Amino acid sequence: MSPHLTKILTFITNLEESTEKTFQHLFPCDYFAEIFITSVSQKYRGCGMVTEIYKRMISLLKSHGFHVIKSGFTSPATRAIGRKLGFTELGRLYFKNQINHNGQRLFPEAGDGEEEYATETAAFVR
Repeated sequence: MSPHLTKILTFITNLEESTEKTFQHLFPCDYFAEIFITSVSQKYRGCGMVTEIYKRMISLLKSHGFHVIKSGFTSPATRAIGRKLGFTELGRLYFKNQINHNGQRLFPEAGDGEEEYATETAAFVR
């Protein structure tokens, strides 16, 4: 596995572990769908593509009987899309605070900006 993917998976695992109790409390269910990572090429950002992808995934998941969807959002733009589509923030982790098993920062390039975080979210869909 590539070092970059290892960093991302470590971060996602940390995010999920930090929000699991909140998720179980707010969204008690036997099963749920999870949208792991959604990414769009930089040249297509701002065109509504992520919004459309999420709308189609939500529709498909609803048609297969899912009533709860969990997802992570890592940028101000995708967090806004999540809020617009009814996702509730379960928790957040700041990129600058994440360390690997060796105690090294996962994202040394991360700044101190208030927007440099990811959220774990969930939504009821009916």
